[in-house]
Amino acid sequence: MSRRRDAPTAIPATAVPLLENLQVCRAFAAITVVIGHALHDAGVVAAGRGVGAPGLKLDWTFGVDVFFVISGFIMVYVSGRNFAKPGAAWQFLRRRLIRIVPLYWALTTLLLITGLLLPQLLTIPVGSLSYIVSSYLFIPEWRVGAPVAEIRPLLALGWTLNYEMLFYVALAGVMFLPAKRAIAVLSVLFAAAVTARFAFDIQQTQLMFWSDPIILEFLMGCYLALARQAGWRLPAPAALLLATAGIVGSVLNSGSAAELRPLVVGLPALMLVAAAALGPSLPRLAPTRIAILLGDASYALYLSHPLVIRSLREVWLKLADPAWPLWVYAVLCVVAASLAAIPIYLLFEQPMTRLLQGKAKGRPEAPEDPATVSPQAAAVSTGR
Repeated sequence: MSRRRDAPTAIPATAVPLLENLQVCRAFAAITVVIGHALHDAGVVAAGRGVGAPGLKLDWTFGVDVFFVISGFIMVYVSGRNFAKPGAAWQFLRRRLIRIVPLYWALTTLLLITGLLLPQLLTIPVGSLSYIVSSYLFIPEWRVGAPVAEIRPLLALGWTLNYEMLFYVALAGVMFLPAKRAIAVLSVLFAAAVTARFAFDIQQTQLMFWSDPIILEFLMGCYLALARQAGWRLPAPAALLLATAGIVGSVLNSGSAAELRPLVVGLPALMLVAAAALGPSLPRLAPTRIAILLGDASYALYLSHPLVIRSLREVWLKLADPAWPLWVYAVLCVVAASLAAIPIYLLFEQPMTRLLQGKAKGRPEAPEDPATVSPQAAAVSTGR
């Protein structure tokens, strides 16, 4: 690993280039989660037919850890010199709400309407009014009617957004400090929360949820961003080795105990993201461009794929020959979810984000978040 002494200590938000490598990481993270849910749903179909379920016996949720590390990195990376500036915290939160809320609320509302009109399509009932309100407001609550006790919102995958919102609020709370001091204070706060969880055996729902060790993975990304801002870079062979080790480690250690997750899954996720953030740009081949597009649409893919898979199940059960192998169903789920996410991103998420940000049509602006713009738009707006 090399360190360029002449590198700036911070990257201004108005000149942040899109890190296409990270979009590839986003695509990888989202696809792994989709694969896991596709295999699970294939198992549901298999159980109904009394046959064996396809798939590897892996916990495919390690993509979530990659997302959390990326989030920590991006939030510090794009904020750049905004730390310690008046009004920075509010501007940061406003951008994050604009980025996260519209699609999440839209899909939550769609699921709510479906559950009220066609409850037979939902495995778990909608729940009480207070639970529904908590789901919209990113407040963790127990999911009533689930096969196992779990803290999940109405749109179940929104549990990760409950952690994201915690991180955003906490980061905004320390943004009055310079970046390095802010991350140091945030580290003390998160470490104290995790320590208190185990030291005092916290059982209150929200405090127990928000003090889970998984929040430490955001800090990993934060420190990685500081390393990049300080000029740290990896040569291609080292980046490739680190990415390979990260993927292998994430896969082999998935499903570990919650208290060990930041170490056994979070650190491999950090290795993968570090290879992307500090290594050279990937070659602009067709697979890379496809992965970048999926990375752009990864938020839409992550949130919408359970609805796509559930709909596809109904079609499969009605039209598919029972003799067809269920691995075909799992593959179709992944492909259908991926294809559905792209128009959701292009036709809803991206226009809504731009509208709420008040961007004039046809007026190029520097991206505030690499996930909100296409690689081509980012290249134009940053002069690459």
